[in-house]
Amino acid sequence: MIRQAIEADLFEIERLEKKIFNESLGFAFLKQELVDNPFSKIFVYEQDGKIIGYMSYRQIDSNADIMNFLVDEPYQNQGIGKEIFKFVLEEMKNDGCETIILEVRKSNQRAIYFYESFGGKVIRTIPNYYKDEDGLVMIIEVNKNDYTIS
Repeated sequence: MIRQAIEADLFEIERLEKKIFNESLGFAFLKQELVDNPFSKIFVYEQDGKIIGYMSYRQIDSNADIMNFLVDEPYQNQGIGKEIFKFVLEEMKNDGCETIILEVRKSNQRAIYFYESFGGKVIRTIPNYYKDEDGLVMIIEVNKNDYTIS
């Protein structure tokens, strides 16, 4: 089940970030995004009462910036990430979003391929965006495709 995050979810989101990314945006940042930022939304994927994935973004007018997106390792390659992404894209479209910008590690070929499958294109490289690596900036035109979950 995909639903909007609540404050009680933030500890588990932080734990998952540390597990998957070896770092986290941090509880305080996540709480600020969830509670105080009207442009920010966080969605979680819950299975059997356990959060196994999440996606957060900020949308201002017709533009959105993906903050973080992950699926816990034991649940990867099962279509859950695609399900979350399609769901959130529909939410964005309903809110008038036309363009998504995101950053991804240059070495993360799996993620790059995933975003390309949704029409994502690399538009530039940011040297040393991550502590140890360049980042690629990608753009996805939201209204170019129909992302309805079938």
